[in-house]
Amino acid sequence: MIAAPTLVVHNIGALVTCDPTHGEPGIVSDAMLVASGSEIIYAGRGRGAGFSSPSADVVDIDAKGAAVIPGFVDAHTHIAWLGDRSAEYAARAAGATYEEIARDGGGIRRTVQSTAAGTVEEVSAAVAARARRMLEHGTTTVEVKSGYGLELGAEMRQLDAALAVAVGDDMPDVVTTYLPLHSLPEGDREEFLAEVCGPGVREAAARARFCDVFCEEGAFTVEECRRVLVAAQRAGLAAKVHAEQRTNSGGARLAAALGAVSADHLEHADADDLRALADAGVTGVLLPGAALVLGGPPPPGRRLLAAGATVAVATDCNPGTCFSESMPLMVSLAVATAGLTPAQALVAATSGGAAALRLADRGMLRAGLRCDAVILQTNQWIDVAYHLGANLAATVIRAGRVVATGGGVPSR
Repeated sequence: MIAAPTLVVHNIGALVTCDPTHGEPGIVSDAMLVASGSEIIYAGRGRGAGFSSPSADVVDIDAKGAAVIPGFVDAHTHIAWLGDRSAEYAARAAGATYEEIARDGGGIRRTVQSTAAGTVEEVSAAVAARARRMLEHGTTTVEVKSGYGLELGAEMRQLDAALAVAVGDDMPDVVTTYLPLHSLPEGDREEFLAEVCGPGVREAAARARFCDVFCEEGAFTVEECRRVLVAAQRAGLAAKVHAEQRTNSGGARLAAALGAVSADHLEHADADDLRALADAGVTGVLLPGAALVLGGPPPPGRRLLAAGATVAVATDCNPGTCFSESMPLMVSLAVATAGLTPAQALVAATSGGAAALRLADRGMLRAGLRCDAVILQTNQWIDVAYHLGANLAATVIRAGRVVATGGGVPSR
């Protein structure tokens, strides 16, 4: 028996399913999208839908020929922060390097100082403001990391703050990640690692799905990261790795060896690193905004695909190296800097992001999956990449409900 519709979007010019069974990016013309509750029950040609005129209690949306895409899945963010680092942005523009700023007490450590003392309510308010802007750009699922606490209680407050935002009906879905190895501790390093591997991962397991580490020269070694991730996996947290961002540090190989969910950044990864990730089924997460701001090598999008890896694109929204909530901008940058086609970049920002969070119920518009979708202000889906920096979201649907409207009519 077919479930009763609760949402119908008709007169869709191009339904971009990101479903590989329809090709890439999986376009269906003259289409209709139908949901019952949070679940898609039909996504295909309007003539083949078989649904009668919706009743008065069904939300009926005329897309007026606009394109519809899946909601973006932003699989790498650091939006749980307090404080300001705009002065560092100016300093880098004047010639200071990332490493020089860190040695002078700036960088991640400065945000730790601002955030660690914050209450759950204060951090949650900051997360909510950024997450709402993300939703208005079409992001329906966002990963939020801790990492600006160092001390155990402060790290848990960041996770609690992110989870408090997750209950809001007008927010994206929130997936939390424990990032204990982000900034070097001021005290004894061994004591710090022992606390992370003991009470840290145990308490985080009740609040997060993943454990992430910053494997990098000047941050944490491969062996330190391995120790923490093994302890996290034993506690029930899946592994993620900040890998090969500033140097070739060995983080990608570690991610492959541990069967991590994702390896993120990867600007300095070599061909063997990328093949190892592909062979291990590790999703490579590209963060083109951060790569652009820091002036390093471009993200290896084309090389990752050639190696056979699943690719995701994310914002890396953070106060130091990429203050942007815009997934459409990252799609554009993935095309301009990482060697992806517009179709590949859109897939990476939707189904690729879902893979990077092990979310099999979203990222595509297909019957049986969650109804997360964006009705665009244009009848050309490619404008998401082509119209650099524009927010083209007219209507955002999360779990079968309209949660944001930006207005606008199809145009080009």
